[in-house]
Amino acid sequence: MNGPSWSDEIFACGNLPQENSEETQEEGARLWERYVQLTDDVVGDEGVAGIAALVRSLRVEEDFGAYQSALSALERFPLEVFGAGVAESVQALKEMPECWSGNVLLIVARDQNSTQAFNERFALLKPEEQATLRQIIHFHESHEWLAEGDDRGKLFLP
Repeated sequence: MNGPSWSDEIFACGNLPQENSEETQEEGARLWERYVQLTDDVVGDEGVAGIAALVRSLRVEEDFGAYQSALSALERFPLEVFGAGVAESVQALKEMPECWSGNVLLIVARDQNSTQAFNERFALLKPEEQATLRQIIHFHESHEWLAEGDDRGKLFLP
């Protein structure tokens, strides 16, 4: 019998407990350690599916530093794969806490190759996915993450 896939396991481990009790501290420590181990094992050749799994795992507001390992893992991917994978992660970006979607989009916007790949994949999305992604980007351009002049207007260029 096979265990869960890497993407299923990283998704599950990314759901770190937000409460502070002895039981949740033990469970949180176990999940935190496994999550960091799974992200540290990423080499960057896992393709768009690897990007999607990492992005989808960013599920809670308080990560206790675990998500930094996921952001570092995302940076191991070729920039073109990274940009395309983020664009394909519309639903995950919509459902995750805004601080994490903003952080991921900012990493995309900071490099021309990832931005170009993001925009090319964006153009291939279904209209409703494009609309959702535009809303997320607009929100972040109006607030903290993509509000700086150098970061605004780079994603979803016409």
